[in-house]
Amino acid sequence: MKTTKSYKAHLLAATACGLLAALGLGQVAHASGFALKETSADALGDAFTGSEAKAYDASTAWFNPAGMALLDQNEVDGDVSYIGPSATFSGYNTNPLTGGTVRGVQGGNAVSPAASGALFGVFMLSPDWRLGLSVTAPYGERTSYPGDFVGRYQSLVSSITAVDFGVALSYKFNDHFSIGGGPVIEYFQARLTQALNVPTLSALTGQDPIADVHGDDVGVGYNIGGLYKIDDATRIGLDYHSRIRHDITGTQRITVPTIYSALSPATAALLEAGNSSATTSITMPDSVNLGIYHQITPAWAVMGSVQWTHWALLNSLHITPTNGYPGTSIVENWRNTWFVGAGTNYQLTDRIMLQAGFAYDESPVTDSNRTARVPDANHYDLGVGVQYKITPAATIEFAYGHVFTPGGSIKQTTSGLPTPSGTLIGNYSASDNSLTGGLTVKF
Repeated sequence: MKTTKSYKAHLLAATACGLLAALGLGQVAHASGFALKETSADALGDAFTGSEAKAYDASTAWFNPAGMALLDQNEVDGDVSYIGPSATFSGYNTNPLTGGTVRGVQGGNAVSPAASGALFGVFMLSPDWRLGLSVTAPYGERTSYPGDFVGRYQSLVSSITAVDFGVALSYKFNDHFSIGGGPVIEYFQARLTQALNVPTLSALTGQDPIADVHGDDVGVGYNIGGLYKIDDATRIGLDYHSRIRHDITGTQRITVPTIYSALSPATAALLEAGNSSATTSITMPDSVNLGIYHQITPAWAVMGSVQWTHWALLNSLHITPTNGYPGTSIVENWRNTWFVGAGTNYQLTDRIMLQAGFAYDESPVTDSNRTARVPDANHYDLGVGVQYKITPAATIEFAYGHVFTPGGSIKQTTSGLPTPSGTLIGNYSASDNSLTGGLTVKF
């Protein structure tokens, strides 16, 4: 028999299990893992390719601050995105406590639509110096399954919010070379809930305790880049976004069905005693981004990108209860990823520019480590956009993006309380559509 201390430790482990996965919330729009790339209508229209070298508007303050040297006026760019992903499970969950399968529904679309926004500004300090400001949401989404989901012992609700505030300076050495960079402050918040499969009581009552773990933190990193202009038609940009460490302080709360107190007061009390605060450390991945931009004719330009993201930093997570209970290590085995793509722009008239792009985005999740919280898979991104110059100083931008993904299989076993919560077996089908609108004003 487990001791009370061990029992509580397993309770904390069960509810915290998958917190790392909770930070990767399902089939995230146009990005691998749990990243969000919808920071700019101009970037979405090119399928996020070439942004390190294009430096077309103030969003370069985020994509590559060295590109600010190419802007010759003060400029503000605001963008709003609608992200409509879909991730649907089909399959079953084994129940080792009964020898059969978990009763419940398939869950429907697990990924909720979301809105995201970004704001950028670039300001002239001198002929060679620029100041850039950016507010972006690089990570964020929400997955939600109904309370009677067959995989409720693996996941119910998972959510993440991350907001980055960046300040950057750029300096132009000459007509060919510029550099830029500055600090990034990131606010990070995460929450997960899941059901607990309690021996006898869950099956007898048809009700499960619900565990809720959440926490937040502020971390600091940096963004640095360089831009080399080969000639008037061709330029290459290289940008590095640093990793950002978060020392998260969280709270675990367990909601116990009222009927548990009547049937087994000791079990109910033990569950409620599992309420605790806990801490963990998570490092958001760094990335290296290389882009090229080439103006073929005055009206026609092409661009491309190669990006590497250090997702293997999220290989494991250690949960440390603050009440002295033993900590728990959770292994995720994420891998580093590559993004490769190309785009094109065509200046149809003096006022209208058309955009298109296509890219391959590798996922850090493989068939062997896919979970109900992160049913991510390798995918292809398509982007199209149009920009209309209202006046010489104001341009509106609209872009549409679609993700093509084959989905993937899942075979997830999760530790429960105090015995395994079963193995979720099945497949996920997924897709994603997004719309972004932006307004750029020069002054």
